[in-house]
Amino acid sequence: MTRTVTIVGAGPGGLASAMLLARAGLQVRILERLETPGGRTSSLESGTGFRFDLGPTFFLYPRVLSDIFSACGYDLNNEVEMVKLDPQYRLIFGSGGDLLATPDLARMEDAVARLSPHDRGSFTRFMNETREKFTRFAPFLEKPFESWTDLANPDLLKLVPLLKPWKSLDAELGRFFSDERIRLAFTFQSKYLGMSPFRCPSLFSILSFLEYEHGVFHPIGGCGEVSATMAPPTGGKGGGNYSWGNR
Repeated sequence: MTRTVTIVGAGPGGLASAMLLARAGLQVRILERLETPGGRTSSLESGTGFRFDLGPTFFLYPRVLSDIFSACGYDLNNEVEMVKLDPQYRLIFGSGGDLLATPDLARMEDAVARLSPHDRGSFTRFMNETREKFTRFAPFLEKPFESWTDLANPDLLKLVPLLKPWKSLDAELGRFFSDERIRLAFTFQSKYLGMSPFRCPSLFSILSFLEYEHGVFHPIGGCGEVSATMAPPTGGKGGGNYSWGNR
C-alpha cells in the first residue's frame, strides 16, 4: 500500500519536499491557499503580457536547487533558464559614491578600492577568510539539527572561534573594511533574513560571500518561474497531486 503525505503550503520548502517525497514513492498531496504555487516566491500576471515577482527577484546559490532536481531525475539547467548577472546590482550611497557589484573578483577589488582607497586589498582578504568559514561550516548547514545534542557536536564546537557568534555582522565586516559604505555593501544581505546587520550574527557574512563566489542569477520568467516548474498544473517534478486555492 502506497503511503500518502499531505503538505500544507506550496512555498519553496513545500515544493522541494513534494518533489523528493514523490520521487521516493509516496503519494503526495500539497495544499495551497493561493491559486498559484510559490508562496512568497510567486508572481503576478498583469493580463497584458507582463509578469512581476511578488517576493525575491534574483536567485542565489542554485546548487541546492540543482541537487533537488538531480535527485528527482532532472537537470536544472534544462528545466529553468538562469542567467548569471554581471553586474549583479549597483549600490548608490546617500553619503555619496556608488559601487557596481560584479562577480569578477579582480574587478570587484578595484571597484572597492576606487570608492575607498584605504580598503584596497580588503575585499580579497574578506573572500579568502569567508571561503574558509563557508567550507568548514557548509556540512553543518546541510544537515538537520533535531535535538540540543546536535548543537553539542564536537566538530561544530571547534568552529566557534571561526564563526564568532558573539559578534554582529557589522562588527565582523569592520575587521575588513574601514569605510562605512563598503561595510554596508557587504552587510545589507542580512535584510534577506529580516535582520539588521547590527543584530545579525556574524556567521551570516557567508551571504555576501556567496553572491561573489557563486554569482547572482536571474531565472528567465522571474523567480515565480522556478516555482511553476517545480509544480506545473499537471503535477510536480517527480509526481504529486496538487490542489490550489485551499483555505
